[in-house]
Amino acid sequence: MTDRNIRIQGVVADYFVVVVIVLLVLASVGAYTGYISYVNPGTHVEERRGASWATTAEFEHAATVSKPNSVYDVGTALEDRPAYFSAITPVLDGVFVYGYTASESGDLVVDTRSELVLQSVKRDQTGSAESPYWQISRTIDDPEETRLAPGETINTHFSVDVNELANKSSEIEEELGGTIGTTQSFVRVTVDISGTANGEAVDKTEVYTLPVGVGSVYTVSNPGEMTEEYVATQQVVVPNEPDPLMGTLSAILFVLSLTALGVIVVKKQTGSLEPTASEREYLAYRESRSDFDEWINRIELPSSAFDLPMAEAASLGDLVDFAIDTNNSVLEDPHDGTYYVIHSGYLYVYDPPIIHGDNHTDVDEHRESDAGADSVPVSSESWVQDSVSGLTDHTEPSRETDSS
Repeated sequence: MTDRNIRIQGVVADYFVVVVIVLLVLASVGAYTGYISYVNPGTHVEERRGASWATTAEFEHAATVSKPNSVYDVGTALEDRPAYFSAITPVLDGVFVYGYTASESGDLVVDTRSELVLQSVKRDQTGSAESPYWQISRTIDDPEETRLAPGETINTHFSVDVNELANKSSEIEEELGGTIGTTQSFVRVTVDISGTANGEAVDKTEVYTLPVGVGSVYTVSNPGEMTEEYVATQQVVVPNEPDPLMGTLSAILFVLSLTALGVIVVKKQTGSLEPTASEREYLAYRESRSDFDEWINRIELPSSAFDLPMAEAASLGDLVDFAIDTNNSVLEDPHDGTYYVIHSGYLYVYDPPIIHGDNHTDVDEHRESDAGADSVPVSSESWVQDSVSGLTDHTEPSRETDSS
């Protein structure tokens, strides 16, 4: 048994009840996590896409050449151009096409209103328009209400006289004595929708715009096809997939915890859990050996040293204290690990404890590693012989000890 094993066994013995509780908790955790991983992984709620419906809107526009010119014949229709010439195509004709689709069913009433809006707005640092300084609008078609089924469309026609729009802008600026901000004009179509789609009640309002820039060449910024989708979602309870990794780890935790619990309970009942007195003595010795390492030198004594009368120390700590008091070093035999101090004609000895039935190979390796620079090979007996020469008439030691 290694030093570490003895220490662990001592801790388990000293805190037996705490260790049992901890192992029971770990086994319970393993059993519970294994249960929820395999037997009852539980459920979770997912949000899934249900029935849907979508509206589609698109502007179409054209301008017919109304004045003779060298490029286009009178009556030529210029369609869906990004720009038109005010002099020869002053009237912009447009169509707003609106419809919807539904994944299941629908019955909607669609009401459209078209207006021409002229306004002056302030732009922020990003170029986005803020609240207008002034704004006027007028209806440019007759409001139309139509009942539509999915897939059907409604066409709303409108016309804009761009020269008239430019004149109106100039008139307002003259009336106001000038203007600030940026002048804008656009066609605004408001769509009111009511009815049912996929069995659900619908009551919505959508607004679409077609910007028209005035000037000798006026521009039309067509946004293209615009779609608004409305999706009904539903929450569905879905069972969780078993987690094989968690289940395996839980089983391992459960088995190891119960095994460890069984081992320490059996050892407790048989009395083998508590470290023996010799094992505790051995641990105390190993701790002292580590604490007093700087006072110990590994030197092999000559045979003549063992002719001196011997006194046994009760512990390594006692021997080191004696060596410090007498200004000596503690000598450790490199072969058997016995410790010696030579002083005043006596050989003071401490024989470390040995746990029977175990050769403690790890301890021997530790002793070898402790040698370092302190290990002094001695090829003759001259060094110690000098220490013990002339001690034929042995002088009594400075402190009383029992000689062995």
